[in-house]
Amino acid sequence: MNVSYKQAWRAKEKTKLNICEDVSHTYKLLPWLCNHLKDSNSGTIAEWTCDADGNFKQLFIAYGCSVNGFLLGYCPIIAVDSSFLSVPYRGALYSATAFNADDEMYPLTFGILSSENYEDWLWFLQHLKELIGSLKITIISDRHTVLLESVGEVFGIENHSHYFTHLKENFGNQATRKNMGGKKGKEDALQLLNAIAYARLDEDYDIAIANLAAFSSHLAMWVEETEPEHWAMSKFPNKHWDKITSNLTESFNAWVCKEHHHSAIDFVHEHRNKLGTLLHKHEEEMKNWKQPVGPNIEKKLKENISRSLSTVVYPYMTNKFLVRTGNADISVDLLARECTCQYWQMLGIPCEHACAAIRTMGDNVYSFVDECYLLSTKQRIYNDGLKPVNTHDMPAIDSDGIVQFNVSDCTLVSLKPPKTRRPAGRPREKRIESNHIKKRSLHCSLCLEEGHNRGTCKNPNPGAQI
Repeated sequence: MNVSYKQAWRAKEKTKLNICEDVSHTYKLLPWLCNHLKDSNSGTIAEWTCDADGNFKQLFIAYGCSVNGFLLGYCPIIAVDSSFLSVPYRGALYSATAFNADDEMYPLTFGILSSENYEDWLWFLQHLKELIGSLKITIISDRHTVLLESVGEVFGIENHSHYFTHLKENFGNQATRKNMGGKKGKEDALQLLNAIAYARLDEDYDIAIANLAAFSSHLAMWVEETEPEHWAMSKFPNKHWDKITSNLTESFNAWVCKEHHHSAIDFVHEHRNKLGTLLHKHEEEMKNWKQPVGPNIEKKLKENISRSLSTVVYPYMTNKFLVRTGNADISVDLLARECTCQYWQMLGIPCEHACAAIRTMGDNVYSFVDECYLLSTKQRIYNDGLKPVNTHDMPAIDSDGIVQFNVSDCTLVSLKPPKTRRPAGRPREKRIESNHIKKRSLHCSLCLEEGHNRGTCKNPNPGAQI
């Protein structure tokens, strides 16, 4: 049988509707589930809102064990992101994800909201702020317009860091448009951008931006206009901890990839089961730790120790050392836990210069690692696990969509589905990022100037022809 892709997709959608219950009825069970989540796990926040007609609008869930674990193992980095849900009613999955003591993904909270607009993001971030309290947090996200506004309003614009990954993609597009010598020229431009982003000292940043300006003044100007104080490591005012990529949010989205196709009620169930399994897995992994830090941190530390073997150390004052690496002299202060290379301050792990100084003193390098990476911290994070939620008494929905309440649920609010529905057609499988960039302008392939194309070019002496 020969069928088109569109026919096969429509048949699959009809089959899914026959197998699964009507999604519109499942929203009626969300209030019941939110109440039971709070009763089963102390400290859990499960809030929902609806419009004047009783149609579902917003859902925010943060389990008490996740919040307490984050506060006890405080690592001041939270990545926020949103992605579209592939269900009959349009919606977006919001997430706030942190790091645990071994630099692994630690799901903090999530929400299901109507869309990616300013009002929804503000509502989600305000709930997140209530969980964190007065702790100073760095929020990492893409450069979506509504995020730039809402994060700045809730957490302060100085605490908002932008993903370097997304900016690098936009930079690559700029290099392609300006014809920077083909593929090789684009790769060279990207290497210069990496040097700008990962420079830890202001002097190194100035040298890197000067090298890019010598390569292309247009690209250097573009970089200066993208607010490097929010993504370049040397310019960001807060402790950045080397977290400038989107790996954390990509890990979370891959973790719940299949659940994007489930209804809101099923997503909450599946997410809870996955979270409970993940927390238990990390708790069991701690039993295999052979050092005061986890395997991921230990690997970085061993690399720094290995590089420190070729350095020369000169003791100066108490706890102060000069470390010579090649032709460079670096100052290390063990008491303040500072190194002039800024690696130790930014990452919380002794750099190669600090490792050399610690080795000279005969001390244990592991005792100079930041507290958030230690085994004792991870034990506090996973001390309170997620408790199961019993659903044997969950109200039933009959074939007409009527909720059969138990006696104890007689006051339960019956939510209606959202008013908006998914537009006709096959949904996108690849997410299109909006990174707050200008629309592409016309470029002539003859003279390489902006504002016109090849057909209307009036330049008598074109500089190039493609």
